Amino acid sequence: MVTIRSSSRALLLALASLAALACGSDDATQPVAPGFLGGTASNHEIGLVVNSTGKALTLFQLGSPTTQKTIAFGASTTISPVGLSVRGRRAAVPLGNAASVALIDLVTQTTTRFFTFASGNATGSAFVDDTTIIVANPTLNLVGRFTTGQSADAISTLSAKIAPQPTAVVIAGGRALIVSSNLDANFAPIGNAIVTAVDTKTLQVLGTATSGGTNSTDAALGPDGMLYVLNTGDFVASGSVTIVNPATMQVVTTVSGFGPGPGAISIDSNGLAYISSFFGGTVVWDTKTRTFVRGPSNPVCAKLAAGGCRGAFAASTDAAGDLYQAFFGDSRAGLPPYIFVYKAGTFALTDSISAGQGPAAVVIRTF
Repeated sequence: MVTIRSSSRALLLALASLAALACGSDDATQPVAPGFLGGTASNHEIGLVVNSTGKALTLFQLGSPTTQKTIAFGASTTISPVGLSVRGRRAAVPLGNAASVALIDLVTQTTTRFFTFASGNATGSAFVDDTTIIVANPTLNLVGRFTTGQSADAISTLSAKIAPQPTAVVIAGGRALIVSSNLDANFAPIGNAIVTAVDTKTLQVLGTATSGGTNSTDAALGPDGMLYVLNTGDFVASGSVTIVNPATMQVVTTVSGFGPGPGAISIDSNGLAYISSFFGGTVVWDTKTRTFVRGPSNPVCAKLAAGGCRGAFAASTDAAGDLYQAFFGDSRAGLPPYIFVYKAGTFALTDSISAGQGPAAVVIRTF
């Protein structure tokens, strides 16, 4: 499940001199999708890239990376997407300050509808089922719900307000788990971050857990059923991961040492967590042994000529275990944006794919 969202990512965009964080499962019983979405004869996988400054969603075929489709969201300066959620052959892309969510038909590569909050910001999202989406509004400190076939475009917001600045949504056990960074209007921590369990039908709060760190911005379910909550912190001190049992909403433990400013987490079927930082590439952490495969001193990254790493906004693996990493780009340093590709196991850099401006999220799927 992939959900990507984050007020902290908006802050990172500002730090990078930019204008300013789940997803559902695939239906494995479906035949390979028709046309472009079916990929190539040798590789049916598709990469989906959210272009934050490009205000678009870019799709590319893994078997032919230069074969791409772009879905534009419009020219408004309020459009600031940083993540998406995917289920079946649909995607939901929260549009940030536009306070709306674009529903995408991935077969036709078109936006079929826009669903809107009355105000605020639309960030994290997740599919509950084939037709129901939960979305977070960090400005109004609430979550909303809509269905793809509803007559009105308004996102329902029936629940009481939750902890400030909800940024990520994960579905587990039939409930929505909302990760709130718990920051004030000046991005200062009010306290440790909060995970709130919400009923997906009524949007009523069912329980909470307090994270072991501040400014939590993302989370992912592991194959062990645990929720791994990423604590970004203050972007200077090393971040941490809090493990929460979603069935009981009890904190299992908090593990530190993930380097400064981690902002995105994805976990593969083997239990390897890929934790990306705008400042330091992607670390690889084994959730089974709770040890680093590649730690902050040796992250997976595209090296700079002068030494050091290009940063990473997010990373995701394909079926073979190859890692696809979103590098946002740095125009001041003359570094264009890319999706960097690393070989499974060795993490040797094997390719760089141009896939639109300001890639802030990447997801790999077979449709």
